[in-house]
Amino acid sequence: MRMLLYPALDEEALALVQSQTAGIEWINAPSEEEVLAHIEGATAFYGHISPEMLARASRLEWVQAPLAGLEHYMFDALVDSDVVLTNMAGIYSDLIADHALTYLLMFARGFHQYRLDQMDHVWRKRAPVRHLADCTLGVVGLGGIGAEVARKGKALGLRVLGVEVRRMDPPPGVDEMMGMDSLDELLARSDFTVLCVPQTPDTVGLIARRELELMPDSAFLINICRGVVVRLQDLTEALREGVIAGAGLDVFEVEPLPSDHPLWDMPNVIITPHAAAASPRVRERHLQVLVDNIQRFQARKPLHNVVDKTRWFLAG
Repeated sequence: MRMLLYPALDEEALALVQSQTAGIEWINAPSEEEVLAHIEGATAFYGHISPEMLARASRLEWVQAPLAGLEHYMFDALVDSDVVLTNMAGIYSDLIADHALTYLLMFARGFHQYRLDQMDHVWRKRAPVRHLADCTLGVVGLGGIGAEVARKGKALGLRVLGVEVRRMDPPPGVDEMMGMDSLDELLARSDFTVLCVPQTPDTVGLIARRELELMPDSAFLINICRGVVVRLQDLTEALREGVIAGAGLDVFEVEPLPSDHPLWDMPNVIITPHAAAASPRVRERHLQVLVDNIQRFQARKPLHNVVDKTRWFLAG
């Protein structure tokens, strides 16, 4: 087995992976030129592969993407090839779910208003409070992240609705599961809507003015998936006009969010800088997925996180 890594892993990471695998010829490529010089005989690839690299790879069977989202990774030749593609789905689920539920709890307990009073040194019990057991959580997309948001939301006492494009059994915690054709219904019934879909051609602009107007004016939108899923201008106008009560936003159609954008100054908006997946555990999780799939590849066992390349997310 010849395994090509690009960009090159640092010495510590490479040593860790090598200590848990055997029988592999490693090419830890520091440059694209080095990749092109060695990829012809590679059977497996970890990292960022390009069309030119793939065109020279005559023996390549498997590519392990270092990412969960694949919107900047896919290209036609890779989709059309027989190469198996796997991604990093699952390593961020608990982290991003925690981030989403933090937004939800802050809005439910009025922290988005109390933090402003704190900055002004004002002691004032003004914030409206939501009783979670009386609220409905809508989860759009029930992959690993969405399923974890649903599970944790249910543990907080919320009624949980979910929509998902794939046919599957409802994950734990989902009280009612529907197809994506029922997105309008979910938006209309939810007090908190959390977006957990991957970026695909079908999800770009999924939430625009029409969808926002379906939500109750007391509802909150939480986006921890991809910025292009929500039309930024439509959301900004809806928040300014009171179409919805507020938004928790980690991702934006334009990143970084311009410093003069009106969302920064809205009291009903909580902004974080695409940080939902941050954790000191992410590096070790990346490497463990790589090691596990290398071992599976060598043993000719099914790989984890095989991607449906035509749909940009996990097969099945």
